Amino acid sequence: MEWLTNWGLWHWLILGFVLLIGEIIIPGIFLLWWGLAALIIALPAWLLPSLSLTLLAVLYALLSLLLSLVWWKYQHGRDMRDQAVSVLNRRDQAMIGMQGRVSEIGEGRIGRGCFGDTTWRIEGEGLAVGDTVEVLSVRGITLSVRKIN
Repeated sequence: MEWLTNWGLWHWLILGFVLLIGEIIIPGIFLLWWGLAALIIALPAWLLPSLSLTLLAVLYALLSLLLSLVWWKYQHGRDMRDQAVSVLNRRDQAMIGMQGRVSEIGEGRIGRGCFGDTTWRIEGEGLAVGDTVEVLSVRGITLSVRKIN
């Protein structure tokens, strides 16, 4: 049981590489940062062998937490920037610029248009059934369209 109380360079390196291998087998990003923290802690364990396991474990826990939080903050900011410009899962915004065909015209400027395999409520000037239209903007469930020749 002496290996439990006397951790040195090899113990921290083995822990670090086991966690990194675990990250490859079970991807989830957290094992990566915990493994890197163990590899970093191997350095003071090697340079200062008099450091207690308790101190090294506390340093490891703090470093693991710090690396995980720094990565989360970085990735969260990047996700927010990407989401702001993405039209993924925002079909209404993806419709802008698409062309379709007028399938019905009601009173006024309101009608229905076919875009791919879906019909949408459309609004535009001078539309007739069969006209080809292009989507200019989206307001709620209504596509603002213009007739194209």
